[in-house]
Amino acid sequence: MDKKLSSDRNAQAELLEKTAKDIFLKGDYEKALYGFLQVLAIREQVGDKVGEGAIFNHISQIFRANGDYNTALAYLKKSLAIKEQIGDKAGEGATLNNISQIYHAQGDYETALTYLKQSLAISQQIGDKAGEGTTLNNISQIFKAQGDYETALTYLKQSLAISQQIGDKAGEGTTLNNISQIYHAQGDYETALTYLKQSLAIRQQIGDKAGEGTTLNNISQIYDAQSDYETALAYLKQSLAIGQQIGDKAGEGATLGNIGNIYHAQGDYETSQTYLKQALAISQQIGDKAGEGTTLNNISQIFKAQGDYETALTYLKQSLAIGNIQAQNNQVQEAVSAWVTTYLIAKQINLAQALRALASLAPQLGLPEGLAGWEALAQKVSDSNAEQEKEA
Repeated sequence: MDKKLSSDRNAQAELLEKTAKDIFLKGDYEKALYGFLQVLAIREQVGDKVGEGAIFNHISQIFRANGDYNTALAYLKKSLAIKEQIGDKAGEGATLNNISQIYHAQGDYETALTYLKQSLAISQQIGDKAGEGTTLNNISQIFKAQGDYETALTYLKQSLAISQQIGDKAGEGTTLNNISQIYHAQGDYETALTYLKQSLAIRQQIGDKAGEGTTLNNISQIYDAQSDYETALAYLKQSLAIGQQIGDKAGEGATLGNIGNIYHAQGDYETSQTYLKQALAISQQIGDKAGEGTTLNNISQIFKAQGDYETALTYLKQSLAIGNIQAQNNQVQEAVSAWVTTYLIAKQINLAQALRALASLAPQLGLPEGLAGWEALAQKVSDSNAEQEKEA
């Protein structure tokens, strides 16, 4: 291909790529994918390996957003191979970062952190501040998922400082959102809401629809925690509309789950179960193990509230089997505490069905077989509560 034609094709590819990126940010993934595939064809035609690697990366993000993690990972590995082949350190760091997010979404935190540390080392080595900020943010989310909020906040504040320093508005919006979640987890709702409103303003300003949906969802959880269910539901419905509009399956699943929890809190178990089962289907479809574990646990609580202990325990056992719920704010401990209450009630009224189900669950929780473990655990909880009352 002569130089002039090659130059013209490169210029065309750059324009198409910019347009596709803008479309992606607005959440029209199907149209963005079409644009990126056009760019890829041009990059391959002119032999532009740098551009080809970048486009593989962009395409992967569309499949990731749609919950197709296997296809996303396949494109990312193609991208990484090219980056390593041509010595593109910045691109290699970015791709390692993106690979980590696939493993994070699947609940494999150890593998995710391995990729993130490789990415961070490269960004710091070459002075890529934007890449460093993104990676610090993503590392924080691993520690948050594991309940280490102090370490997570340390990484987030480093990331926020970099985003503000270099004028990265998208990164700033993401980091403000993530900082809010630390304060939420610690029960500081006022501070959490302050960060969320800053994040929402930025995301709406730059047209980041996926980010806007996430932040609306998170704002709803503040109002939910304060029992303002009407306001929470209003924010959740806005978030759900955005998730469905742009094809953000992970966001849609999370929002459906949260809507289900609102109806549970209001005692509308039938509606709650409808939303939770939709959320569960999405989590299973996209391979979101942490979300699946959390939703199974929440469904179990619906059946427990209705007195159907056998079905409730079936869902709880599935949740515990997944194992990832442990990382989501220690909900296993909360679930076990709820089942201690169930044991005490079942014992008091001699409800054989519930007692049999609890006996079968005991070994999965590391308790002695039969009901002896539940009796010991119930006594331990009782002693702990009595001790706390003395301290108060």
